[in-house]
Order: sequence, then C-alpha cells, then structure tokens
Amino acid sequence: MRLLKIGRDASNNIVLHSEKASSLHAEITLMDNGDIMLEDKGSHNGTFIQNRPIKPGVPVSIRRGDAIRFADVELIWSQVPMPEDNSAYKAIYGVGSHLNNDIQITGDTVSRYHATIKVGKDNKVYIFDHSKNGTTVDGRKIQPNTPVRIKKSSAIVCGRVPLNLQNSPIQWPSNFTKIILLSAASLLVLVCIVIGAKMINPNPKPDTYTDEELYSRYKNSVVMMFGIYHYNVTVGDLDLNKLNEISKKLGLISQGFYFPSKVFLSRNQNNQVYPVLNASGASSKEIVEYINKQGELGLYTGTGFFISNDGKLVTNLHIVKPWLFGDNATMLEEYKSELTRKLSQFAEILVSNKISIGLSAYISQLKVEGELDYVSFISQGEIFDPDNAVKCKVLSAGDDPNKDVALVQTISKRLPTSDCTYVNVKDSMDVTDDALKVGHHIYTIGFPFGKSIQFDKEKGIQVIAQGGDITQQNSEFDFAYNAATFGGASGSPVFNEYGMLIGVHHAGLSQAGVQGYNYGIKAKYVKELLDSAQ
Repeated sequence: MRLLKIGRDASNNIVLHSEKASSLHAEITLMDNGDIMLEDKGSHNGTFIQNRPIKPGVPVSIRRGDAIRFADVELIWSQVPMPEDNSAYKAIYGVGSHLNNDIQITGDTVSRYHATIKVGKDNKVYIFDHSKNGTTVDGRKIQPNTPVRIKKSSAIVCGRVPLNLQNSPIQWPSNFTKIILLSAASLLVLVCIVIGAKMINPNPKPDTYTDEELYSRYKNSVVMMFGIYHYNVTVGDLDLNKLNEISKKLGLISQGFYFPSKVFLSRNQNNQVYPVLNASGASSKEIVEYINKQGELGLYTGTGFFISNDGKLVTNLHIVKPWLFGDNATMLEEYKSELTRKLSQFAEILVSNKISIGLSAYISQLKVEGELDYVSFISQGEIFDPDNAVKCKVLSAGDDPNKDVALVQTISKRLPTSDCTYVNVKDSMDVTDDALKVGHHIYTIGFPFGKSIQFDKEKGIQVIAQGGDITQQNSEFDFAYNAATFGGASGSPVFNEYGMLIGVHHAGLSQAGVQGYNYGIKAKYVKELLDSAQ
C-alpha cells in the first residue's frame, strides 16, 4: 500500500497551488490489490468526485480517470503513480500502523503505510520502504520504493521500531521448498533453451465498465443543444436598402427583385431555395425572441457534453456552424447563384432606365455567409422550457467540415446544476488509433430525435444510451460503429469499455428503416481543438 498526501503545504506528495485548498486537504491510498481510496481530511472547501462532495473522514473508492476536485483544483491523474505490476509476486504484505496492514506495528515514528513485503514466485522475499522515518535492514537504511531482499533472520527496523519476522504471517520457503525450486529452476533453463522465455506484459489492464456503469457515470455530463442561425448577404460596401428603394420605385419588388441582407433559407415543393424569412434590420436578440415566440427554443437540436467544472462543452462543429455542412451549405451556394443572376438582371434594368450606380462592378463581391444567433442547452432531467435554457458562447470552432468538433462554454462559466458532472478529458480520453479497431465495444449517450421523444413533464428530458461495436476501419477523421442512433444525437460522446472518450458522434445514414450505420469524429481532434483553445 502507498499513501499520497494532498494539500497546499509543500511537504505533500501532490501540492495544490490554491488559497482555497487546505494545508492537508485529502489523502489517496493506493491499495496492493489495485484499488484506490480517497479521503477528505476535513478540508475547508471540500473534495469532490464527479462534481459531488464527499464526506470528510470517510474513505471512498475511486477509479483512475474519475473527475476529482480539491476545492477549485482538479486532480491531474498523471501525478498519481500507476498500479505496480505485481505479476511476479505470489504474496504481498502491508506493514504499518494502519489497521488495513497485514503486519501492524505501532509507534510514533511508524508511518501508517510504512513498508511492503513481497514474496516472489521464486520464493525470494523483498521489502519496499514508503515511510517518512525510514526502514533499516541489518542496520543499513534502505532507499524508498526500492526492493531489498530479506531473509527470515534479517533484522528489520521500521522507524526505530523492530519488526518481528519470526511471528509474521509471511510464508517463508522451507529447505524442502528450496530443493524443489532449484530443480524447477534447472528444468526452466532447459525449457527456455528449447522454446525461449515467455514474455509477461508489464502493463496492467485498466478497469473496464459495463454499459450500465457508463450510463450512471456520464448521463449527467450530457445536454441537449439548441441553435438559431441566419444568412447574411453583402455586396461589398453597397447598401442593399438603396437597391430595394430603386426596385420599389420601378415596381419590380413583386417580380422578385428584392435583396434582403438577412434571411432564413429553405426549399419549396419544387426543391428550389428561397428566403423563408426576411430578417433584415433585426438584431440577433430580436431574431431569437421571434423564434421563441413560435414555441421553439431553436431551429435544430443536437447533443453536447461537459468537459470541465467551468462549464465548457464539446459538441459538433455543425451545431455551431451548420451552414458549412450538407444541404445547408448547398442551399447557401444555390442562393448565392440565384442572387448573382438576379443582380445581373437588375443591373441591366438599371442601365436601361439610365440609373447609374455601378452595380455590375459590385456583383463579384457578393457574399452569403452564415451567422450564429444563439446556442444554448437544457440539462439532463430538466423540463423542456425556455426558462431552463442555458445560454452559451462559442470558444473555438474551425471551418473544416472534416473536423466536426467545437468548444462552447456557459455564459456563467460554471456547471448549471449541482447534479451535472463532466467527462475528465485530461485523463479519460484515448486519442490512439489502437482504440478504434474493428470489433471493439463502444457506448454512446445523447438525445436522438431531439425533443420529440424526450419531453416528459415529470422527468424532464432524458438521455438515450446505446452500445455497439466498431464496424469499419477508421479513416483519417472518423470511424464507424453500429450503435443505433438518429438525428439530434450529433455531438454525443462515444466511449470505449474502459470509460475513455474515443470520439464524438457526428453522422449516420438517415434513410427510412436504416439504423446502425453511424460515424464518430476521432478523439484526437477533440484534443487538437482543446489545445488550440488554450
């Protein structure tokens, strides 16, 4: 066993650089069997697991990768030593003053987890010191965390307190056993000459999670996203209102010669693009208020998930810049082409009416660009209502549709409720291609179908989770899996069986009756996004 002290004092194993942290804030105990225990030591500002406070003085079990916070300082798991590889040992004994030890000794100079004695499969016995006041073997002080071989007759002193090896539970090898071991060793040498030595994997396997455990762990990290956007039309520095005034005087408005500066686009029954709503002159606030009055929180829905205690979320790029993707991008180009045609016709009309404003020179400067008016979310379990919508701002979003991820943050820079948790991407994200091999199990949590099947006046909106397997070798940007999902799930986190984030759901086949052909952006692009935002 090994004890890690955590706090503001410089003598701690993990030092917390914050005035809100206590001198000795908490302790982590690394058990010999691989378990990890966390205990708050009566700190002033608390210790939190997945954003939930733990009771001081009561050890709780945690897993590597859990989101742990000491006051306002998040635990960086790389500071916590990985579990030791004990595959070469058949027995392990803890030594110290704590009741958890196999060999308990007392004294003011004895540490709670003073030392560890390990018996190898070859029956050789070693001692490891972890203490503050040291351990001696036959009068010589040993180095901390360094194996030193001992015998039953060795004189062991832990912090000036002798250790009685004769009456300890250690299984010492007998003379008969030594003879057997020598014979076995000789046989092993012969076998190794013939077939070679068998290699042992020094890396212990991480903990695995069931789908049920993943759901419980991450369901409150996921939110339903909403967005509203429009298209801006500019023609250099030309005032479009001036064009519209001329068109009105010429009686051409009814013939389609009207040029709005802000529009919402759609398709008619003939699949032609047209401005379904003219928003010229309206501010983003007025646009949002208008949409809300129609009973909608947004023009589309998606999914996002928290990655930090200060309200940062990861979602898809197409949630914050939908005009870059699919038919939205196609409509933009088609509308631009139609405007170019109409402006050219209008320029000819102006010339024929001897109205000189030089419109032809401006047409090449025509731009149609998307603009986000509003992005917000409602948390898991909250009632679907505008009053529960939490507004966000976009922190980082590129323009490459292949990298379909974006970073947003709550305006308040905090999690909206005490029930909300977050995915600890610092320690629980696997960006390697090894995590994306065909056949590996995956699990995704989100809001497919948007609000249509999520609304419950008593339970509020509820996430839907699906397990599946990776079904197609990954490309440069994404990978495929067969977990069934649908529109609205875009931005859902995709986990593997170890609870590691391996991707973000972003696309799937939407034909009627087809499910289970879906794609996720690789987690390495989430890391790239977060690194660029720092």
